[in-house]
Amino acid sequence: MEENFGRSNPWKKVLIGTGVFGVVLVCGLAAALSRTDLGSASKDYDKSRLEGEAAGLFFTREQIDATYAIPEEENGAKLVSEALHVLSNLKLDKDTAMTEKAIQAQWPKLAPAIAKIEEASKRPHLKFKRDYSNPAATPFPEFSYVKGWVRFFVRMGHFSAEKNDFESAKKNWNLATYLSNTQDEEGILIGILVRIACSAIIERELSDLIASRGRETAVLGLVESVLAGLDKPYDMRIPLKIENWFANSSIEIMMKDSSYLQNMGGWTSVPNELKYGRFLPGFKKANQSRIYHTYAQAVNLIPSDPYDLVGVQKAYNSLDEAGMKQGLSYTMQTIMMPVFSQSGLAMSKEVAQRNCLFQAVALLKSKADPTAGLPLKGRFAMDVDGKPIRLKKTTSGWILYSVAGDKVDDGGVVGKMGKGDYVLRLPK
Repeated sequence: MEENFGRSNPWKKVLIGTGVFGVVLVCGLAAALSRTDLGSASKDYDKSRLEGEAAGLFFTREQIDATYAIPEEENGAKLVSEALHVLSNLKLDKDTAMTEKAIQAQWPKLAPAIAKIEEASKRPHLKFKRDYSNPAATPFPEFSYVKGWVRFFVRMGHFSAEKNDFESAKKNWNLATYLSNTQDEEGILIGILVRIACSAIIERELSDLIASRGRETAVLGLVESVLAGLDKPYDMRIPLKIENWFANSSIEIMMKDSSYLQNMGGWTSVPNELKYGRFLPGFKKANQSRIYHTYAQAVNLIPSDPYDLVGVQKAYNSLDEAGMKQGLSYTMQTIMMPVFSQSGLAMSKEVAQRNCLFQAVALLKSKADPTAGLPLKGRFAMDVDGKPIRLKKTTSGWILYSVAGDKVDDGGVVGKMGKGDYVLRLPK
């Protein structure tokens, strides 16, 4: 019977051949997988997940919503939203357009919007409502408009200070400070970066005012008041916790459709590691394991003192290092981590600039002798590189300076393209 079956079934050899090919394919795949790091990373999944939970990472949208639940009456977002587009509608959202003449001409339309922002500033929070269900489809349009309003209020304060109307200058600069300081309330990275940029706009104006009129008592009082409003620490843990959720939500989506990467980040092509690797057994689990571990490690590295600028940079640098690791289990890290590149340094740079202003006010207010060194110690003396803010006498007078983003001491020389120092000149 077996002999007849073999003669009468022409598919026998095909079936046997297919079976052999399948075994070879499975064995080949198993051998190939054994040479990747997917297996070892997958085994660490539970451990990494627990590590992330211990660090307080956010794993669900509900955790984010609960963390930032704010009573409506305490949130100024609705009021600010009603004023957001006014500057752009009036073509006043560029520095060159913000002339006194142009502002006066549009004042009937500007005044109601300014009143909305003033009313909002009396509330303790500013958090815009967002739909976090899809990280790729979560827009943040408010940040651009808020930055325009910060520039506007800084210009308004500038015009008032020129006329010695220091009360009006203080009012406008305090509104700029309110908008600036609330941009990181959501805890997302882009909000922190916007706050850094807005704070720098205000600090640049204060620096120029000190250099030109820093010997005047009223001017010093004005600058000191605005600095007190700016003096708010950054919470660098929250964006790490939220970005963990963003990264893992993205993994879920990319496993189904790798082209999501192009829609999310504007990539021209999808890396082969993701395009084809997502079909390998253990790919998703291994990549999530790495993400959990990396974000948990970064959160744990954040120093308890938010003004420990070197410590903050070290924590965020760990993300840059993680983004350069090789292996299939690091595929998602290499895609996600570059978003944090230099963010810790950017925050440190802004705080150092603020410290220069604090030192300048203390020197001028007390008429201290600069040869005795910095008048303020502790966190107000901290520069980006962990050393004290520099105080130096030049041929044109005394200067305070920070080594800025490149962390290279250029002796108080202002450079270009990210080089050189941040310099604050004291009045003669």
